[in-house]
Amino acid sequence: MSPGIVRFYFDSKAAMLVASLQFLAAEFEERLLVPVAKLKATPVAALERLVELYLDPDIASPRKVSVWYAYWGEANSRQEYYDICGQKDEGFAALVRELIGRLIIDTAQSQLDADGIALGLIGVLEMLWQEFAFRTEETIDRAAARRRCRAYLRSIFPTRFAAEGGTGTGRGARAYADPRLHGRERELLFQNAWTVVGHESQLVHAGDFLTIDLGVERVILVRDAAGTLRGLRNACPAFPHTLVTRRAGRFDGDIVCELHGHSFSWDGRHAGGARPANLHSLELISAAGLLYVRAARDAGFEHPGFEHPGSHNRGSENGLAPAIPATSFGTELPAGLTLLGEPFEMIVAADWKVVIEQWLAMADRQRAEPVVAEEAGLIGWHALPLHRGGWSERRYLKLMRCTVQYPWHLKFIPPNQLLELRPDGLSVLQALPLGAARCRVRRMDLTVLSPDDGARVVRFLAHRLAPYARHSMRDVAESVQSGVVELGYEAAADAAPASLVSWFRAWYGQRM
Repeated sequence: MSPGIVRFYFDSKAAMLVASLQFLAAEFEERLLVPVAKLKATPVAALERLVELYLDPDIASPRKVSVWYAYWGEANSRQEYYDICGQKDEGFAALVRELIGRLIIDTAQSQLDADGIALGLIGVLEMLWQEFAFRTEETIDRAAARRRCRAYLRSIFPTRFAAEGGTGTGRGARAYADPRLHGRERELLFQNAWTVVGHESQLVHAGDFLTIDLGVERVILVRDAAGTLRGLRNACPAFPHTLVTRRAGRFDGDIVCELHGHSFSWDGRHAGGARPANLHSLELISAAGLLYVRAARDAGFEHPGFEHPGSHNRGSENGLAPAIPATSFGTELPAGLTLLGEPFEMIVAADWKVVIEQWLAMADRQRAEPVVAEEAGLIGWHALPLHRGGWSERRYLKLMRCTVQYPWHLKFIPPNQLLELRPDGLSVLQALPLGAARCRVRRMDLTVLSPDDGARVVRFLAHRLAPYARHSMRDVAESVQSGVVELGYEAAADAAPASLVSWFRAWYGQRM
């Protein structure tokens, strides 16, 4: 600019320098403070954005950083500089302090000091700016600078900040141990998901019941006096403790809350007709004898315009309870399926997704052909686990009187269920979320064999041939969880595009 133009706009050189500093401060606020402040509700995302913008070449170019330091150097002798620089620094420090404080609350780490951690992050960023001031743009490694900032944050919040280059859907620590993510999964994946809870053969007579904890819902299934199957929330309306603690049995009379003295009929209605409310009703349907439950869409006992959702086999009369094609294996389920023993359960100190990916990786190795069916968000395939030639295979074929290696049919029901149909029966496997980094693995086995035909021996052999729920699988899942969360490993490289694991990750990513 010519000296004449400068004199036209500014009364003095000092006024021009003040205006230049005001421009830098306004740019810093508009380009960094404002967008980061909009993300305050999600402090991890806000801090990641803050680091990215603070080190961005438009804000932290060598020229601009040098100008900032020049003004800071004169701030003690010029009140205008001191005020503008001080307001910028105070606003930035307050924002960092607030984000760190929110993150401490989210991670329930009250022992941490927000002021100290915020001061440390600001110090890291300032040291990086000092390096920029003495370099040219070509010699600055901004990716390395971001990694250093993230390493500082990860050292304090290891489950929230993945290493630079980690996958966005996170097979790093945050994806497997974040309580906030677990809450979002409950809301987006599980609250409206149909879950297998039992088989009709378990509830033959009026008053027969069974209970199950799905991680996101506690359920009572009961056959009422009219012979209708009901799905009810297993929680007292007066105070939400578990109402029925027995796993299965037959009610002699009403469902009674021993703590409060309330009683409820088998259809869930409060026997006294007054407060507290009726038991919360759950949607229940039956498909090929398997009983599926999901949380009712509202908190009322009945849905307007919808026959009682506890009644089974209602199909999709009004769209609230769509039909379940989960047992469409390309062949009908065999008649006469009955439960073989109590469902097997074990607690796994790992995120439910670790278990699911482990199951699907195993299924990928056993798959006999490409995916054979995909409908309504379900995926199915054939497997040939009887190709090993070992003792378990020979014994299984002999007991089943099989002359050919009959393919097993499998279907995965997102987000967390695997159904395995074999010549001897059906197994339902589930990874039920109990919290961040904790789940319950449940396996329910149904058989077409009688005890005289060696039903339990055949089941044992089937489990050896496809060990989805063996203790060794739990050990692997817990080892993966520990490696990702405690040691900072990535859980796995990207799966092959045609693999079942890749399909699950894409399904999860689309919904989360």
